[in-house]
Amino acid sequence: MAEVHAIRHEVFVVEQDVPPDLEWDGKDDRAVHALAEGAGTGRLLLGEDAAGKNGGDPRLAVLGRLAVLKAARGGGVGARLVRALEEEAGRLGLAGIYLEAQVHALPFYERLGYTAYGPEFMDAGIVHRAMRREFSRGPADGPQPRSGTNRDSEATAATK
Repeated sequence: MAEVHAIRHEVFVVEQDVPPDLEWDGKDDRAVHALAEGAGTGRLLLGEDAAGKNGGDPRLAVLGRLAVLKAARGGGVGARLVRALEEEAGRLGLAGIYLEAQVHALPFYERLGYTAYGPEFMDAGIVHRAMRREFSRGPADGPQPRSGTNRDSEATAATK
């Protein structure tokens, strides 16, 4: 968990000036985390933690805290992290994922199959927009892995 926190601190607190009290929300111990060592991290909120952000839909996980270090950006690390978390959500029987994307990242998530909806809003001084992706197969089957994934900097999800 130390590397997860170090990456998020660098990206959110240092780069984006997110106040530490907003970044460290107390939900990490209950979340599923994905880590690409030395490159990036992301997390899934589940259950009550997810319901508090996704409008109360128990079928949806909440993807958040996706952070890739500057030196690793543009190489597919973020996409691999998202896919690892999607696979975990599917394994858990969830029907899809909700997220709140910074508006500059909307095209990234759209390429991964997410759809934006609703108005823009501010969070931690940054403009965001809600997005979601329903998995193409039934909830028990989860998302389909993509072929041709680069395994050199594989992201793995782990439950706590």
